[in-house]
Amino acid sequence: MRGPEVDSRPRLLEVDLDTWRREGERALEPRGWECSDPLLERVGSWSGPALALARLLAQPEEDAFALAVGECVRRGLPTAARTTVMGRSPLSGRLAEGQVGSDLGRRLASVADVLVIRGRTHLPGAVLVLGDGARAELRALPEIVGADPVATHRALRERFGPCASLRVGAAGERGVAFANLAAGDDPPSFVGRGGLGAALGRLGLKAVVLTAQPVPGVEHGELVEALTRSPRLVARGAGGTMELMQAFGVRGDLRARGYSEPLPREVGVRLAREAEDAGRERKGCKGCPTPCGWVFERTSGARQGAHFSAVYALGTNLGLEGFDDALALLAVCDRFGLDAKEAGACLALLAREREHGALGGARLWGDRVALERTLEDLALGRGDGGRLAAGAAAYARSRGLTGDAADVHREAARRESNLASVLGQCAGARGPEPMRTFPFLPTDGVERARLVALVAPLELPPGAEDPLDPAGKGRLVVWHENLVLAIDAAGFCAFSAAGLLADGVTTLDQLAEWIAPAALADMPGGADATPGARLLAAGATLALLHHAANRARDGARDEPPAWARSDLERPGMLDEYRRFRGLDRDGAPTDEARARLGTVALLELGLDEGPAAPAAVVAPAAAVATVGRRPGRVTLACSGPLARMLGNETEVELALPCSVAEVLHAVARTHPEAAAGLVRDGRPVPAVYRAGSRLAPAEEVRTGDCLDLVVAVSGG
Repeated sequence: MRGPEVDSRPRLLEVDLDTWRREGERALEPRGWECSDPLLERVGSWSGPALALARLLAQPEEDAFALAVGECVRRGLPTAARTTVMGRSPLSGRLAEGQVGSDLGRRLASVADVLVIRGRTHLPGAVLVLGDGARAELRALPEIVGADPVATHRALRERFGPCASLRVGAAGERGVAFANLAAGDDPPSFVGRGGLGAALGRLGLKAVVLTAQPVPGVEHGELVEALTRSPRLVARGAGGTMELMQAFGVRGDLRARGYSEPLPREVGVRLAREAEDAGRERKGCKGCPTPCGWVFERTSGARQGAHFSAVYALGTNLGLEGFDDALALLAVCDRFGLDAKEAGACLALLAREREHGALGGARLWGDRVALERTLEDLALGRGDGGRLAAGAAAYARSRGLTGDAADVHREAARRESNLASVLGQCAGARGPEPMRTFPFLPTDGVERARLVALVAPLELPPGAEDPLDPAGKGRLVVWHENLVLAIDAAGFCAFSAAGLLADGVTTLDQLAEWIAPAALADMPGGADATPGARLLAAGATLALLHHAANRARDGARDEPPAWARSDLERPGMLDEYRRFRGLDRDGAPTDEARARLGTVALLELGLDEGPAAPAAVVAPAAAVATVGRRPGRVTLACSGPLARMLGNETEVELALPCSVAEVLHAVARTHPEAAAGLVRDGRPVPAVYRAGSRLAPAEEVRTGDCLDLVVAVSGG
């Protein structure tokens, strides 16, 4: 069941601000996609975000800015309401891409699949308005110059009526390299890792406004039922992303002060509970049955939307001890339109300099008031804060702080827990952000058997399922990157897809049947391929096009970052990624890979480079001896929905010693209301930790043990 069919040919709408010298209205005409390059013409037929990439690659000399929606958005599928934003990153000079929720996507979908804006306007407070029938207006609103995103949207609603908007704050107007974009009402959602806010500000625009009526959402009972059966998605909806505080804590990955000082498990547990106590309402994309966003009520009474990674970057990373302190800094970032993660990295560098006496001024670590003041200086170009406007890496180079820069960016790869994440963020085609999470390894509770079935026909060498073993990580990252790129292009939610697949609620082929753009059915070589293979092949093509575009732009050899080089040079890491991706040692696509672009044959790269690595022989799990068992007690530490059903900490009495799986089955029997979050299809759902170590289902549990249960999808 795909849901209602629509005309799948993407529609392109272009605006040239250089030809629009003054305020006024125009009737624009969406057009189909035609390109002299047969490959780009084919890619552009797949879906809106794929067309946006093809269009920007067809004229790479332009600094154009694009908004795009996938076919799933136009069809109105549940959890498909994201707008892809694409432009040239001020931080790296490469193409940057991000997704944002709200009703912006469904309003754009009623007019076009891709809106490309180029040129520049010099009108004060310039706003581009797109209405029904592709009627466009360019208006000057000098009163919103310097306004924060919430006040800006309020003014736009008063002027234009019901609408959606994508807008910048003062940081985007000033060209701060990591300015972001806001969409949605109060509190808004933000997008823009890579400085997409500065990319829109570079056009002279304060906002893009959509007054067109949104496409309606549709019923899709099969998909909704699958989404609500995923324990990870249910947990994410119930706890937002803040359960990752506890997950990081129990794994020993939670860190402080530039991510350089480890924090005990108890800190992560406390912060997760503070977040749960402060939670006020759930917030998510239109039509999503498992919304993952949360709006929190601060001690001041103000409302603040937040995700884990932003709170982490502005909280313990800067020496702040309380959840509310991090929310206060995040509110400053949101007021000026600054990316929280990059702002946290910048502040950590400045705090370390002051700690070492290299700069004057007040100590920053743990001083919320001083940190707030520095953020304001950063956004407005004043004092020490103003020197951070080019981003952490640029500031570190200018001050000779490359070692410190490595520390403050270390969290991005979470190297202590997952080598796949290290590789994905260092080698990924779109940069680190889309590859920040890898939810298909035991750190997130996925067993080898499920992983083997999921990535077939790729064969996984022994150790591929171990997050700290480099074996097979190259091919796993290629597979995951293919999946994420294809899902983003379709307009579906990547987190929802990850939850469905990691929990085994659906297969990749079934997911592709629901969400894959119709044009993929005509992919060369795809007649005999499965729907999942065609979806992955589309993602592989998009990845190679991103790599080619980045190489064409900067021409430099693709060198691994110094802080991760020792990990990336291990067999199975960067060498394997390049082989399966089809890149040479400089990071450029090989001739063989170029010849296979746009076809299912692209998935065969790497498979014919000698014999495939043997699949691991998985021995049956040794049963814990039942002789000599005696009644004993085990403590379970839970968060999110499990905590609401079982308590934050609960003691379980059963015959011990026994296996981890037996503990979870026993609790599921005595607490049937929590069973779906403990066991599915006879297999454990949570990742289980003891003293920071991940336990396999067959490992032995003894009386007095404390087990941390983590049900979360990484990322966010």
